[in-house]
Amino acid sequence: MNENLSPQLKKYLDLTDEERIYFIQKDKWINYPAADKISLKIEDIFNAPKSIRSRGMLLYGDSNNGKSAILKRFYKQFSKDEYLDEDGDLVHLMPIVYVISEPSSDESVMFSGILSSMNVPINHKEKVDKKKEEAIYYLNLMKTKLIIIDEIQNVLHGPHNKMAQLITSLKTLNNKTGIPIILAGTHDAMSAISIDNQTKSRFKPYELPLWNNDENFLRFVATMEAMLPLKKASNIYKDYELLSYIHGLSKGCIGEVIDILKDASIYAIRSNSERITKKEIKEIL
Repeated sequence: MNENLSPQLKKYLDLTDEERIYFIQKDKWINYPAADKISLKIEDIFNAPKSIRSRGMLLYGDSNNGKSAILKRFYKQFSKDEYLDEDGDLVHLMPIVYVISEPSSDESVMFSGILSSMNVPINHKEKVDKKKEEAIYYLNLMKTKLIIIDEIQNVLHGPHNKMAQLITSLKTLNNKTGIPIILAGTHDAMSAISIDNQTKSRFKPYELPLWNNDENFLRFVATMEAMLPLKKASNIYKDYELLSYIHGLSKGCIGEVIDILKDASIYAIRSNSERITKKEIKEIL
């Protein structure tokens, strides 16, 4: 019996191998200090009253290190709002607009993405100024309180002057609506906001760092192990050599850690070993 498995998940041991594998492959959220700290900063920005120059942020860090997971979790928590109007009709609002940047520094492409995220029909032939007007109209209509633009490093695909113009347009959108904007991306995204000091202060940088092989890393791996329905305990948190091996393979990138543990768990089920050791991890590399 796997004594490390979370009590709520012990029932999953009675499922078929394929059902357990399907469960392992599902996205899982584990709280950890850096994510909690960033989430609180985002919540403060979200709850702040509208202002002429509302401050946003740039969340940056290595690829696959949890930035999008934090943002998407926050989006799911606060993205829906609805109420009955005086006629008894249900009114749907959009407190958060979540956009994934296209690989383009074209303003028109960015504002098409914003409109598309609000489910507004887009005429791709429209001039960019018209799209900006529509974005402002619908953001106010839907009572949007926060705009999240993920993978912002994608705007670096293009001439520097176009990138600068795009970032300036986002600042203008912020000025005209009073809605804060959160940008997120890799370390390259710093180039997108380092145009001038004013832009950098508008999108205050916060780094989501790689993990050290420390107590927090141990706790994260132990919590992750408790969510994987294997029939035997792996006790990774008790095996410093194995823990260090996983940390080395992942280079401290949390998305890589999760992928390694998931893939090793699936191999452990299919090979009937039912636990994660160095052998299972080597087999999936």
